[in-house]
Amino acid sequence: MKRFLIMLFVAAVCLSSAAVAKSPKSKTFVVNTEKLGKEVMGYAGTTPLEIYVVDGKIDRIVALENHETPAYFQKVQESPIFTSLIGKTVKEASEVQLDAVSGATWSSKAVIENLRLGLKQAAKKAK
Repeated sequence: MKRFLIMLFVAAVCLSSAAVAKSPKSKTFVVNTEKLGKEVMGYAGTTPLEIYVVDGKIDRIVALENHETPAYFQKVQESPIFTSLIGKTVKEASEVQLDAVSGATWSSKAVIENLRLGLKQAAKKAK
């Protein structure tokens, strides 16, 4: 009986490891545009971002510390510039036409350019 239980345990371990080996690994990475967009200026300076990619799709976009006017930058963060790319593949997100936010034009144009640069970098990493 003991031998049977040991064989059953070994078989279970082998089957579970085989199942794990067959499942594709999740590919997660973050693109930081601090260096990529160091020349991209908003109203009061650079507007760096972090673009989180999980399994080839945009998971979230995070604005990093910047010197933009908080009330205006908040408008940019609440706009489709950030929200319309979530869930899209890197390729799909790269093809989305984004418009600047009225009243926060400089900030939003800088964010859009940082996204463009970050998505270009993400496409390279996703391969």
